[in-house]
Amino acid sequence: MRKNFMLFKALVEYFDRIRKVTKRNEKIGIILEFLSKLKKEEAEIGINFIAGKIRQGRLNLAWKGLAELIETPTVALNNNLQLYEIDKYLEHSIQARGQDKIKVLYPLFSQLGILEKKYLASLIIGDVQQGVAEGLVKMAIAKFFNLKDRDVERAYMYKPDIGGLFAYLLEHGKNGIKDLGIKIFYPVKPMLAEIAESLDNIYDAYDDFAIEHKLDGIRIQVHRKGDEVRIFSRHLKDITTHFPELLHIAQTLSVNEFILDGEAIGVGENGRPVPFQILARRTTRKKDIDVIKDKIPVVPKFFDILYFHGEDLTPKDYTERWAILNDIIKKENYLAQRKIPDNKNDAIEFFQNSVNNRNEGIMVKLLKSPYQAGKRGNFWFKIKQAHTIDCVILAAEWGHGRRKGWLSNLHLGVLNETKTKFLMVGKTFKGLTDDMLIWFTENLPKFKVYEDNWIVYVKPEVVVEVAFNEVQISPKYDSGFALRFARVKRIRQDKNPLEINTLLDLEKLATSFTSSPLL
Repeated sequence: MRKNFMLFKALVEYFDRIRKVTKRNEKIGIILEFLSKLKKEEAEIGINFIAGKIRQGRLNLAWKGLAELIETPTVALNNNLQLYEIDKYLEHSIQARGQDKIKVLYPLFSQLGILEKKYLASLIIGDVQQGVAEGLVKMAIAKFFNLKDRDVERAYMYKPDIGGLFAYLLEHGKNGIKDLGIKIFYPVKPMLAEIAESLDNIYDAYDDFAIEHKLDGIRIQVHRKGDEVRIFSRHLKDITTHFPELLHIAQTLSVNEFILDGEAIGVGENGRPVPFQILARRTTRKKDIDVIKDKIPVVPKFFDILYFHGEDLTPKDYTERWAILNDIIKKENYLAQRKIPDNKNDAIEFFQNSVNNRNEGIMVKLLKSPYQAGKRGNFWFKIKQAHTIDCVILAAEWGHGRRKGWLSNLHLGVLNETKTKFLMVGKTFKGLTDDMLIWFTENLPKFKVYEDNWIVYVKPEVVVEVAFNEVQISPKYDSGFALRFARVKRIRQDKNPLEINTLLDLEKLATSFTSSPLL
């Protein structure tokens, strides 16, 4: 007998209701209503959905494939599809390979209406435009269980999956939070950094801080208890088998119970770091680990410690944590390069030294900062070397929250090699001033060719200068590339769309980022 679980159609209605309100408390109120309708068996699935994501994480589907699914003819409209049924299709898809992922999802999309198809596609890529992120969902969970926001934030640190946290609280009640804590072999989300434009901004706002080389590696969290060691990625996946040499290093340290935070750095023939995209092969290879280990050797660079012999160190100041870490990691080669600068010129020299050594830039860490797992805050900052190109705007999305009513989140494109077609290279809502928002909202609709619920597609007429930190190979966009950390610098009304950068320019930049004797 079919259980009375929540329908996917009902979820879409909640999405639509949330999108239409602007005040935070109104959004939280709708989320609370949604939570009250979920049954225990579907709680983990539903919470992830309302937060705008899926339980499986990434399905590795390119937007082109999702566009095909959206255009799938509706063979037999089924308004009774339940959340757990949608989740089953997604689970089967993540286990499939290549085009088989699309084939798995095709029967599902053929049962949905056009609005449901669009929302499901947005869920799959984590781009639901309803103005809700995990932060608001956590606030709703706090109200649901009559807890303080900070209690839920702390619990989330120890149980860093929002669906798992909600399911845990449903089972154990609000008092179950007392039993949560940092534990060996249970990874916590890594602390994150805000972007700072320059050292000038840092020196204008802060006095006591350290600076570190910003490493272009794979974030690792190393857990050890006795002889057992496990290594987790920034997404909390167990990647121990991919890095046998790191396993050995952790086992040779003089202390035997800890959780360390750091980066795995690939080392080239010249002893300098290899680019991330080359190093990433270490996490995708399932066979012949020893072969690829010799081709792309790695070393750890640790920069923080979260746990040491039964003590949770995350509430302690960064200065205290570094002193403990420094005492454990006797070999300097295993520590991130760090210093407390004497003055701004000293910091600038350190930044340049980092860039010259093929690092991304520097990290700035306030000496009094606690370790805030999974959060960005005004404690850690990253400053990177930036590049700029000229792009054309292909579309813009209507904003939400403070930007409701304004065209924001620009879709960016460059020209192909023959300058006959514009290809998408990413999206950004960063760098937009109020004057820019006004200009885009007033002028982009003049070039409109089509508009759906939240996106205005425009003729490629408006040129913007875009700063970014890196070009990555990406199947998500038809260009095959994506700009990393893109932000708008200015509107180029002096430039014609045919004068913007081309795919060849991006290919050259991508090559410069990935050039290595290991290629």
